[in-house]
Amino acid sequence: MPEPTSTQSLKPKQPKRAKADSVPPTRRELRLLRQAEYQRAYRAEQKRRRIPSRDDAARVALHWFVTLMSDKGDEVGLANIHREIVRRLVELGFDENGADRRVSDLFERYEDGWTFQAKPHLRSVPKPDPLS
Repeated sequence: MPEPTSTQSLKPKQPKRAKADSVPPTRRELRLLRQAEYQRAYRAEQKRRRIPSRDDAARVALHWFVTLMSDKGDEVGLANIHREIVRRLVELGFDENGADRRVSDLFERYEDGWTFQAKPHLRSVPKPDPLS
């Protein structure tokens, strides 16, 4: 999912209504609203407890793997991993040339010493949760 820009709202979009606003929401609309609220609360709790997302873990794993192989000089292994990542992205429906450029860019950045942007909310030590 693309990162929201400054002009995009971070709140989920409300379901489109074809009827006037005086009509009560459908069961599907109610379910979607409950689901969106649950997801917001879940993400807030994960952030509060400082639990990494799947994407956070995947980024760290890829960075570690690519830099390890690069440090060892395993160009054949890096090429194989690169090719496999691109193949799998294409299977998911992404454009092959775009996937190849994206993966190449990541590998080059990692090999050049690029690290992750800091997450400011993780810098401060949270107060212990009395309920935990």
